[in-house]
Amino acid sequence: MYFYISDKGNRLYFSLLDVSMIACCFYGVYAYLMPRYFKHKNVARLVLLFFLWLVLLAGGYAFLMKLFLNHMLVPIHFTFSWNYTDLQYNRFWIALIGLPGGVFLKLALDRANTRRKLTEMEKDNALAELTYLKAQLNPHFLFNSLNSLYTQLDFDVPQAKTTLVTIADLLRYQLYECNADFVPLSKELTHLENYCNLQRIRTEATTFLHIAAESGELQIAPLLLMPFVENAFKHVSDDDNRENSIHIDIQLTGNQLHFCCINTAATPGPSSALRNNQGIGLQNVKQRLELLYPDKYELAVKEYDNNFLIRLTITLSPC
Repeated sequence: MYFYISDKGNRLYFSLLDVSMIACCFYGVYAYLMPRYFKHKNVARLVLLFFLWLVLLAGGYAFLMKLFLNHMLVPIHFTFSWNYTDLQYNRFWIALIGLPGGVFLKLALDRANTRRKLTEMEKDNALAELTYLKAQLNPHFLFNSLNSLYTQLDFDVPQAKTTLVTIADLLRYQLYECNADFVPLSKELTHLENYCNLQRIRTEATTFLHIAAESGELQIAPLLLMPFVENAFKHVSDDDNRENSIHIDIQLTGNQLHFCCINTAATPGPSSALRNNQGIGLQNVKQRLELLYPDKYELAVKEYDNNFLIRLTITLSPC
């Protein structure tokens, strides 16, 4: 401190030496020693290299300072004398300032980079899982549609042609427009309505579909509601002694979509609800809801009075 503050020339000269040495120590640790440690994971080797790097810097800078002092290459003015050992000690401790900076910054950046890679991997895994889940829905829907067409071919060929066009439109929607993570709500509701009209051909159950939704610019995950409707048609009761029915009600309040589907149970009792609830389609849609709408949905699945009820409320986002 004595010679640092005694003269402006001293302060400039020694500050340049100190900063350059700290920078050399910092970047040597940051760019070379720490990357080698990450590669080999050898702590003893790392500590040894730290010490050797400090000694090399301290010795080199002490030699430069001694050279400058002996030949007075730079005017230096202070009232006491140092020997070579004093210079080495001084340089060693100043170089030590840069060492923890290089270590901590490299560790922090490495940790941040690891977190970023983990986040990217989680997103990739989630995308792969969503693609797989959507792919599971397509065969189930296709088989139901073809069964409906097969039944209609037996009694009304002209109407069957119309049905075939409808199936083509539905499949076109699934194969081409459902590739995106989200689709306009209006298209999804139109697809759902077409599906219900198609299923009315093959079922004797009374089907009520009520859609009161000014969808506007809202979007929804494609085919998210379809498994509920498919299961309703699949498991609706077929009892001659009572009315067999499916009631589907869809309403939109602000950006919240309210979906309710009720069908008369095919086999009354707790086992029926449990069996329906464990279907592949319902399990898939639950997983999709967790992935796409975490903390933004409420799902209720239950059975009461020989009816099976699904009620879903989702907070949608704009397109």
